[in-house]
Formats: sequence, C-alpha cells, structure tokens
Amino acid sequence: MAAESTQTSTGSYELSAPGASGPQARPDRAPEAALSEPMLIRNVGWFCRLRWVVVAALGAFGLLTLWEPFLHRMGLLTPGPWPLLAASVLTAGNALFLLDARRLKARELPGRAHANLWTQILLDLAVLTAVVHFCGGGRSYVPFTYLFHIVLACVFLPRVESLAVLLVAAAMYAGAIALVQAGLLPPARLFVETPRPVAWRIFWLDYAAILGIWTVVWYLAADLSGMVRRREDELAQANRRLLAAQAERSRHMLATTHQLKAPFAAIHASTQLLLQGYTGALPEEAVAIVERIAARSRRLANEIHEMLQLANLSSTGQKPPPLVRMDLGDLIAWAVMQVGPIAANQSITIETELVTAWLWSVEDHLKMVFANLLSNAVAYSRPGGRVWVKCGPGEPGPWASVADEGIGIPAAKLPRIFDEYYRTKEAVQHNRESSGLGLAIVREVAQMHGIGVRVESAPGVGTTFTLRFPPVGRGEQAPAQTSKGEVHDGLRTDC
Repeated sequence: MAAESTQTSTGSYELSAPGASGPQARPDRAPEAALSEPMLIRNVGWFCRLRWVVVAALGAFGLLTLWEPFLHRMGLLTPGPWPLLAASVLTAGNALFLLDARRLKARELPGRAHANLWTQILLDLAVLTAVVHFCGGGRSYVPFTYLFHIVLACVFLPRVESLAVLLVAAAMYAGAIALVQAGLLPPARLFVETPRPVAWRIFWLDYAAILGIWTVVWYLAADLSGMVRRREDELAQANRRLLAAQAERSRHMLATTHQLKAPFAAIHASTQLLLQGYTGALPEEAVAIVERIAARSRRLANEIHEMLQLANLSSTGQKPPPLVRMDLGDLIAWAVMQVGPIAANQSITIETELVTAWLWSVEDHLKMVFANLLSNAVAYSRPGGRVWVKCGPGEPGPWASVADEGIGIPAAKLPRIFDEYYRTKEAVQHNRESSGLGLAIVREVAQMHGIGVRVESAPGVGTTFTLRFPPVGRGEQAPAQTSKGEVHDGLRTDC
C-alpha cells in the first residue's frame, strides 16, 4: 500500500494518507515513454519482413496480366504495369531498410532506428496512395488498408507521431482524389462497370476485399498483442528475480545488523568504564580518543537501531501487530519525557497542549513517530529555543503537531526529506549525529496506518509537522476530554 505525495505550496509538503482523494492525491500524468533503441531496431526488421508479403501479393497480381480472360471473368480490368512497378519500388526500399537494420544491430546509433521506421512508413503510404488511385480511389475498399499503417504507428511510435501518420495518410489520400477531380491526374479503375443487380462477381470481390482487410487487421493485432504478452511475461519474471534478490539482501542485511548491535553496545559500555576511571586515570590524549570512540559507537548503535525499526516496518512477511485503543495525548506525553533530558542539556523548552484524543493504532509504531519528530525538533533547534507539541480530537479524526523554531528546511528540498538516508546540507552542518532514517520511519508508519503528514518549513524560521489520523470508529470516542499539564526538568508543559 503506497502513499501518494504532493507538493502543495512554497515551503510546504504533504505526505498524503493512502486512499486520499482530491487534487492533492492525484499524481501528475507521466509523459509517454518512447520505445528503447534495441526494441525499435527489432521492429524495423519485423516491418521489413511484413513488407515482403505485400511485395509478393503485388507481384502475383501483376503477373495476372498474362491471363486477361481470367481477370475479365472476375470482373477486373487489366491492371497494367503498376502492380509490378509498386512491387519493385517496395523491394528496393526493403533491401535498403534491411541493410540499414543490419548496420544498426552492429553499431547502435541513437535515433537512427526511429528515422528508419519513419522512412518506411512514408514510402509505404506513398506507394499505397498510388495503389488506391489505380484501384479506383474512393470506389473500392482499398483505402481501408491505410488502417494497417495507422495501427502499426500506434504501436511503434509515440501518440503524437502516430497522429502525424494518420494526418499524412489522410492528406495523401485526399490529395490524390483532389488531383483526379481537378483533371490533373487521369482517373483509373480496376473493376469492370457492371449493373449492380447482376454483378454477383463484384459482390464476391468486395466481400473478399473486406475479409482480407479484417484478416490482416486480426493478424496485426494478434501478433502485436502476443509480443506484448511475451514482453509482460519477461518483465514479470525479471521482477520476481529482483524481488527475490531484494528479499535475500534484506535478510543478509538484517542478520548482519543484528550481529553488529551487540559489539557496538559492548564498545560503548567499555568506553564508559574507561572514561569513568574504573581502569585507572587516562592521559588527556587518551581521554579525547576514547570520547570520540564513544560518540561514534553511540551514533552507529542508534543507526543500527533505526535500521532494524525501518526493516521491521517494511517487512511484509510478519503478522501485523494488534491495534489497541489509546489516548494520543498520553502517548505524546511519554515521548516528551523521553526527549526531555536532551532538550534540557541544550536549554530548549518544550511546551505542550495535549487534549485527550482517542484512537486505535499500534502503540509502538506511534511512539517511534513522535520520538523521531521530537528528537528532530530538538536536534535542529538552536540553544535556548522552543518546541511546541499539540494534539486533540478533530474532523474526521484526531490530529497532532510538532513545531520548532530551528534551522528550517528549504522548500525545494522538502519532497525528499522522507527518503532514507537523505539529509540536507544545512542539517548535516548543524547536526552530524543523525542517521537520516527518522523521517523514513515516520513515512512507513504513516503509510501503514493511513496517517496524513504535512510539513511546513522556512529556513531560519522553523518547521512544523502536522499529523491527521483516521477517524475513530463509532462509539470509540471517550465521553470526556481533558487536558494535561505537567512540569519536568528542562521543559514546561501547559495548556
């Protein structure tokens, strides 16, 4: 279940809950992607092979001029040399196209296959227009064969270019008719003019032409759809292999992370013993080195802990934890108590306005969310700053907000702050201890529980995260609403 994200305005960004509706929940339509160069090269060869069938049909029809009585019995006039001439033009063009296709396979040139296809289509349309004219123009079913190239263009080319093929075909056909009507081109026909009531042969010829067009359209559609199905099957198999490789890599990463957790904890504990003098006094140079080791091991231990949290949240093989009914205000008060000592060390005041708001969720997941949001608010605030935490019931569901007056985030970088390991340049300069996984954890929990997250920020002004929770089921809202206010060391809470 993936969330949809939209940038709402300058200095704000919204991580919408799954299933959200409205303009902010609809992603922009992706531009139509063109076929890759290797696929276009394969289509060049396929197009050429199909043209040999047309060459054979035109050549066979041209040879029928040797049996004029047979043509007359079928209600056809002697076609003359145009079928063989059209077959010769297509044969010469096909030979050049195939030669160019072999060169493309040997040495891929960007855009060359695309130009080859366009040249083939233009040659075919020109020859087809001549064939349509000699077959009687609009008095036969031959103009419907333009559909073949229009269908193929829709498959091989982007939508705009396939529309261009349609317009070129329409222009060529209309131009040939206009030249005949203006007397600049002599009229031509293929069928003997016979009164329709007695021309049963003409009916069967028309029927055969219609059936032939249907058959060719069926063949094109069936062959192309088969290509698509084979391509989808290849992609599905590749996707399964990628998912299996990703799962295997995740298992190895989790196993390695679990193995590293204990050693780093032991290193950190040993450094504390050294710094506290349990092994005797250390020289000043040694104290500085041990302090750096302690700081680095603490940072790596925290990062390992967050990696495990994120991996557990992202895992699809585990049984979902049960939902419990809880007071959002009590849960946030717990998170404030956890962050309180860190805020006190930096002389940062945390002000709370927590109104009772009942909801159903996974307690540990929401603790991760608010612990990370509050830790970030404190970490990126300046000494002596303030952090505001609020929550309460709302429509359609409870809400909460965490605001600070810290360094802020540039508007252009807001869409990336929920990415794993992403940190802005300003954030790295202000706080080097962060792992870049805290907001990724917030994102995973929000997607899992349908929580809408909106962030508003401005550099030098501060950042505000607003969370909108799904509505509570009927009858689950507590009858009484209270507000909480407590005083803790290093922070002040009130209503």
